[in-house]
Amino acid sequence: MSLLKEFEINNTEVEEWLAWGGITLPSVMQQKDGSCFSVIEYEPYEKNYLTKKLEFPQFCRGWAMWNERQHTLKEDKNFLVVFWNPFETKTNPYIENTLGEKVEKKDFLKYFSEEVKKICKEISKVTRAKLLEYQELMNFLIFSLAIEEKEVKMPSVPLYMDALLSQDIKFEFKANDIYINGKKMLILTLSDLMDEWEILKEIKKFEYRYVRRILIFDDKESEIELNKYAGKWCPNRKIMLKEIEKEILSKFNGYFWNGFIFLLDNDKYEEVRTYLENYLTLKESAFVFEKYNLKDVWWGSLAGTYLANITPPIVGFDSVEEFILKKEELESDIQENKFREILEEMEAKANVPNGQI
Repeated sequence: MSLLKEFEINNTEVEEWLAWGGITLPSVMQQKDGSCFSVIEYEPYEKNYLTKKLEFPQFCRGWAMWNERQHTLKEDKNFLVVFWNPFETKTNPYIENTLGEKVEKKDFLKYFSEEVKKICKEISKVTRAKLLEYQELMNFLIFSLAIEEKEVKMPSVPLYMDALLSQDIKFEFKANDIYINGKKMLILTLSDLMDEWEILKEIKKFEYRYVRRILIFDDKESEIELNKYAGKWCPNRKIMLKEIEKEILSKFNGYFWNGFIFLLDNDKYEEVRTYLENYLTLKESAFVFEKYNLKDVWWGSLAGTYLANITPPIVGFDSVEEFILKKEELESDIQENKFREILEEMEAKANVPNGQI
């Protein structure tokens, strides 16, 4: 990802454009272009006054994340995809974009696997989390492609994942539309970070993928990227520009996309689209139903496809933790009372004489 370029979207053979290569370590998908990713399944958790703050490494360019919620009428599953495109040069025997360690080129897969295990262990401090391996990883990817539960049995040698996972799915790419297994794709891009739990409750009767993706930049690169498109804002009011820019970047920055992907029968497409449009308009939320950019956005929603949907502006989060989907928080007064009860219970135990507990 040292040089980002537009991804080819006029595709007739999906496997030609999927980068998925093979599962070369139990939880690592090695891609055809040398990049790799792993997937952590986790249970969203409620962050409150007592929740432990999670510590993650300082990510840099070449790293990316997808946060995906796969919803069926039976259940919801939540995943965090950690992606890495190792930067190499002929003159340097070491990878140039690790998270601080010196890693030789030949050891990049082992290094990546260990880093993802650390991330999974950190998330496990506050909620249930596990690394997907082999068949589980394939099940996650097949749902991302088909938006329905299917099972493709893992072969004895888990290679050629691009062809294997797409071979029984019928794709039709039309002018500004995508059909998968005869159903029409609807992509809703949210232009703001509205309370996602409100819309998740509202659309639970539809099957969907809810995806957040971020292509990560380090602090210095984030400032450069911001200046590229914000430099001409308020040309005669530098103080105002400084105030505007102050709210954009944070500790975890990158190109960010946030939206829902549905597959709908033709006779339901307009009905669902109108329903969502009315609901979001009522909520005064900024949104776009993708048309011209539909294919580019869809490719970019798939784990590991980092050269599609490369769209500024850059967006900042306080931490990786803010990027992870959390449970709907309790109403503030209920949460405050709950917290007070816990404190009173702790104080009561602290005041009990020794030997009486």
